[in-house]
Amino acid sequence: MIQTSLLDPVAESAHARTVAERLDDLHQMLYTRGGIRPTNAAVEELSKLLLLKFALATLGPGYMLPSGTTLGTALDVQALRSDSTVEPVKEAFSAVVRLPAFAGRLPGGGTQSVWPTDEPLRITRADVIAEALDVLDASGIGSEGHVDVLGTAFDVFLRGRYDHAGGLGTYLTPHSVATMLAKMTVAELDDLRPLSSAAPTVGDPCCGTGRFLIAALQEITQRWRTEYDGDEAGLAELRDACLFGADQSASSVAKARINLMLFAVNHPQVFTVEDSLTDQNVDALRGKMRLLLTNPPFGDRKYDDRGGIARMEPWFPKLSARKHVDPALAFVGRCLDLLGDGGILGIVLPDGLVDGRALRDMLLVHDEIAPKDVSLVANVSLPTATFAPAGTVAKTSAVILRKGGSSRSTVFLARADHVGYLKQASKVVPDPAGDDLPAITVAGVEAITADDLNGSDVRYLSKAPLAALVRRADLRTADPSRVDAQAFAARRSARESGGPQLADVLSPVKSQRASRVADDTPFVSVLHVDGLGGISWHEAAVYRPTTPGQAAMPGNVLVSLLNPRKLRAAVVPQGGPIVCSAEFGVFESLAADPYEVLLLIHSNAVRSQLAPLGRGTSSSRRRIDHEDVLDVYAPAIDATQLQRLADELRRSLDQRRMGGVDAAATFRAFANAVA
Repeated sequence: MIQTSLLDPVAESAHARTVAERLDDLHQMLYTRGGIRPTNAAVEELSKLLLLKFALATLGPGYMLPSGTTLGTALDVQALRSDSTVEPVKEAFSAVVRLPAFAGRLPGGGTQSVWPTDEPLRITRADVIAEALDVLDASGIGSEGHVDVLGTAFDVFLRGRYDHAGGLGTYLTPHSVATMLAKMTVAELDDLRPLSSAAPTVGDPCCGTGRFLIAALQEITQRWRTEYDGDEAGLAELRDACLFGADQSASSVAKARINLMLFAVNHPQVFTVEDSLTDQNVDALRGKMRLLLTNPPFGDRKYDDRGGIARMEPWFPKLSARKHVDPALAFVGRCLDLLGDGGILGIVLPDGLVDGRALRDMLLVHDEIAPKDVSLVANVSLPTATFAPAGTVAKTSAVILRKGGSSRSTVFLARADHVGYLKQASKVVPDPAGDDLPAITVAGVEAITADDLNGSDVRYLSKAPLAALVRRADLRTADPSRVDAQAFAARRSARESGGPQLADVLSPVKSQRASRVADDTPFVSVLHVDGLGGISWHEAAVYRPTTPGQAAMPGNVLVSLLNPRKLRAAVVPQGGPIVCSAEFGVFESLAADPYEVLLLIHSNAVRSQLAPLGRGTSSSRRRIDHEDVLDVYAPAIDATQLQRLADELRRSLDQRRMGGVDAAATFRAFANAVA
C-alpha cells in the first residue's frame, strides 16, 4: 500500500494519510471490480462522484431528482452496499451536471457545464460506488481545509500508468512542489488587495486538474486572513474573481473546475483551449496577471505552431525564427507576456532548459531583450525521484522569475536531494533520507526579506539541504550546485591560499573530429581511464567504436566531461597522436610539465569543486563543459615540490603503461600457443 506521507509529503496530518490509504484500496477495486481502465478513466469516474458529493453538501439530501428520488437517497452508501442497482446514482449525475450552479465560467461571460450533458457515469458496480463515496466522505469535502482529493487520487493511482502518450512530457506536479512554489511566490507579492479585481490576476495556462491553482488559493487565503482579519467578503470576492486556468484536456478542465468549487470558488474561470500559447481568450489577459504558476509540457523541438513561436520574439529573439522549439520555452515567453510589470512566474522546467543558452541569455545577458527585462528570483533543483511516480526521471527545477528588473541584490538558489519518496520497480517507497522541500520552502520565504550577504559571497540559509542567497551580479548560471557548501569552501580555501585557477594552467583545444582510426592508433574512452590518471593502453589499442572521436596530441591533458563525481583525467604520453572519446575535454597545458597540471586536477580541492556540477537527467549522465573545468581553483604548492612529484607521477604511469602492454602481449602469445 502506498503511504500518503510519501505522496503528499507536505501535508503530514493523519487525515490526509488516511484518505490516501483509502484511495489506494479504491484504486484496486476500480481495476479489479469496477472495470475502469486506464488510470485516467479511474480518476475521471472518481471526479464525477466527487461532483455528486459536493452537490449533496451544497443542495442538501432532500434535493429532488427528476425521477422523484432524493439526492440523499440516491447516494446512500448503506443502500448501495446492499443493492446492486446503480441507476439512481447515474440519474443523479446526469441531473447535477446540467445544473447552472455547477457550471464553469467562460472568458466571454458565458457558462459551460462541467462535463457535456450527455456524459454518463461509467462505474457499473454499486459496491464500488459505495466504497468511493465512503472515501470521499472521509476527505471532508465541503469543509474548509479538506484534502485535495483529485490531486491525491492522481498521486495514488499513478504509479507510472497515467496515459501521457503523444510525444510531450506532461507529468503531473506533486503536491509538495506545488505547495513550495505557491508559498514562495505568494510571499513575493507586495499586496493582495489588487488580486480581488474583476479580472483574473492569478492563473495557470497549463492547469491540469488545478493543483497549482489550489495551492496558490490556499496560500493566498491564509495570508489574506492574516493581513485583513475579518474581511471574509473581500476573500470571497477574491476567490471568485482572481483565478484563471486553461488546458487542452477537457477532462482535466472538468476536474479543475470541481476542485476549485470544493475550495469555495463559484463558477471557476477554467476553460478548454486548443493551444494556450495562441488562444484569443487567453490573449485577453495579456499584461494583467500578477502571479502565474505552471508546469508546461516539454520536449525538444516538439512545438511547431508558427503563431505560437512568433510570440517568443520579445523574450527569445534567437528562437522566434525557428520551425520547431521546446514548448516549455514557448510557455516561458507566453507567461511573461501575460504578466504585468513586476508580475511573478513560478514554473517547473527541465534542467537542460534552465541552464541552457536561451534562458542564460534572457536572465544573464539583459541587453538582448531591453527594455523588457526579466530577473531571476529563485531556482530550486529537484531530484529525479520527483516525477518518478508519473513515469519519468527527467531532472527538473522549480524556477521563479519576475517580469522587470529586481530591486534585490541577491538570488535564492536551493537543491533538493530528497522529496520523501523513491520509486523502486513499480512501487513508491519511503526515502530513508526524508524530504528536503519543507526546509527549502521555509528558507525560500525567509530569503524574500533576507537580502543581505553579510559581506560574504554567499549566505547559507541551510547547508543540508542546500539553500543559499547568491549575489546577483556574480551569477553565471542558475545551477544551485555552483554554491554547494563543500565545493564553495574548497574553492575559497584554494583561492585564498594563492592557488591557480585552472584557466591559468590549461587552455582548451578545439575539437578535431577523427572519424577513422588507423590500426596502430589507440582510441581512449572514459572507461579506459582510472582514478589515478592511468590509461589501459592495451585496451585502447584494440578499441574501435562506431562513433567518431577527436584527436589528441602528446602532452595534451584529457578531462572527462561526463559524471564529474567520478573524476577521470590523464596526460597523453609521448609517442604520437591518439584518438579519444568526444566525452573528453582536450586541453593544452600552459605549464612546462603537463603532469604538474594532472596532479592539480586530481587534488581534493578540484574534485570537491567539480563533483556537484553538471547538467543531465541522472547523476551518472551529468555533463560539464570546458568552462566548468577552467573555472575551478587548485591548491597552492611549492613549485620545486610540485615538479618533483610530477616527475615521480610520469615515471609511475610510464611503468604502468609498459607493464600493461607487455602483459597483454604475453596473453596473446599464450593464446597463440594454445591454438
